[in-house]
Amino acid sequence: MKRRFRCPVEAKKEYVVEVLSGLRTEVVARKYGMSPKTLTTWVRQYEDEVGELVAKKQKETQQIQQDAANYQELQEKYDEALKLLGAKELENQILKDLVKKKYPDYKQR
Repeated sequence: MKRRFRCPVEAKKEYVVEVLSGLRTEVVARKYGMSPKTLTTWVRQYEDEVGELVAKKQKETQQIQQDAANYQELQEKYDEALKLLGAKELENQILKDLVKKKYPDYKQR
């Protein structure tokens, strides 16, 4: 005898949202340890009720994509700033070496 997969209605709706957002039924079912047939039944049953949850999930996905783009832009700016800082440190060291050669008695602070 097979065991029944019991869970709250809200959890069922979350699983349905995952399927409606583009994941394959088999993948979601395997992820939560249930039969794909059970999940397909829930999708048919709750498809009309999860419209706002699907919209919320899509909005979250768009926000994550936007944050990832912003992160990439900030990472590029950070890398450029590190290059500039390295160049300035090298320039400072060269100037210090030149001062030492010209004024051997000069003491640094």
